Amino acid sequence: MNKHAVRIAIIDDEKISALRLQEHLVESGYPVDAFFNGETFLQSFAVSPYELVVTDMKLPGIDGLEIMGRVKSLRKETEVVVITGYATVDSAIEAIRAGAFHYLTKPIRLDAFDSLINQVVEKILLRMETCDLRALISRKAGRDGMVGTSKEMTGIYKMIEKVAPLDCPVIIQGQSGTGKELVARAIHRLSNRHDAPIVSLNCGGFSPELIANELFGHEKAAFTGAFSAKIGLLESANHGTILLDEIAEMPMDMQIKLLRVLQEGQIYRLGANRPIELDIRILAASNRDLEEEVRKGNFREDLYFRLNVMTLALPRLKDREGDLWLLAEHFLRKYCRAYGKEINGFAPGASEALGQYDYPGNVRELENIIARTVALAEGNQIHVQDLPPHLSGARRATGGPLKSLEELERDHITKVLQAVGGQRELAAGILGITRSTLWRKMKKFGL
Repeated sequence: MNKHAVRIAIIDDEKISALRLQEHLVESGYPVDAFFNGETFLQSFAVSPYELVVTDMKLPGIDGLEIMGRVKSLRKETEVVVITGYATVDSAIEAIRAGAFHYLTKPIRLDAFDSLINQVVEKILLRMETCDLRALISRKAGRDGMVGTSKEMTGIYKMIEKVAPLDCPVIIQGQSGTGKELVARAIHRLSNRHDAPIVSLNCGGFSPELIANELFGHEKAAFTGAFSAKIGLLESANHGTILLDEIAEMPMDMQIKLLRVLQEGQIYRLGANRPIELDIRILAASNRDLEEEVRKGNFREDLYFRLNVMTLALPRLKDREGDLWLLAEHFLRKYCRAYGKEINGFAPGASEALGQYDYPGNVRELENIIARTVALAEGNQIHVQDLPPHLSGARRATGGPLKSLEELERDHITKVLQAVGGQRELAAGILGITRSTLWRKMKKFGL
């Protein structure tokens, strides 16, 4: 890492002063752009962010304090230095309290300017090196599909590295869309079973008979229509890992059979009279609190204790401070490649809308939003009107009689389905529920 990696923006309506500082920094080896008003700068920043912004406090239109607020809302990592006259030192101190790195008073002495720039650049380079190191560790650990540098995700990465070699069952809990399957695959890749397969089964929305057939397989002629033998998922995962997704929805009699597998280490195919020895690791994922499900009588206590050797609780997207924009940029690049688009970033209005949204469907919902937006966007930048209606501020009906929760749920599901053109998988991601749950609700509401 060196100073050439730190892009700097100078904002001052006094052109001579801005160009003087730009020339001085360029001579020191920095890439620097000069702007003479806040509006032009913010348009450029939304397309290609800067690592350091040096802005005058008093500007026509958007002042330095507002610029700093907009910069921090779009990219929290960007450092801001404010320039002020002696008469407005109080406002500069206010800016520091709001997140500015420091301030300089006019007239600017170049020796003091250099000293301050060196301090902030040292901080920026240290952060860059830390992020690069985390990215390298992430790639080596087989977590290429997981994006995030927040303290919440850093804690998850550390737990993955600790539990992966232990070869014990792990419960992965988190809301829909938080990345439970990615965590399971990372655990498998870091385990001693990484050369064997990892297979997964979603336990929701299936009958006990169908789940049993999928897990255990069957022999030829075991039932009408069984024209050949079938290897079940447990057997196909032998010496590897099986992920039982949404395990809280597994029927009670299947929970008993799974407990027997854990206790005895063997299975019987349907219609067979000889056991098959099994050596597998079970990972169980759930968007519900399994301990609470045990208290309610919906999940067997003995199975819970068998599985609950280690538990990883995944954070919601809105609790992962700073990760939203890393993920948004990641998905933007991903779907630009997939759809053959050239989109450089997010316009301020789109960034504001994305930043204010709550993401009940978590990372999966964010990915679906970006995928849809990239597919429909026509320019080289994402604008607020490119976003789905529930983000872009489409007018909503107000007033009228109060509705029940059931009516509100039906209306919301209807709006989401209409917004995504009836695509159930995309709608389920936005709503933060599984496809099978969405299907049941659509059936219930007659949609």
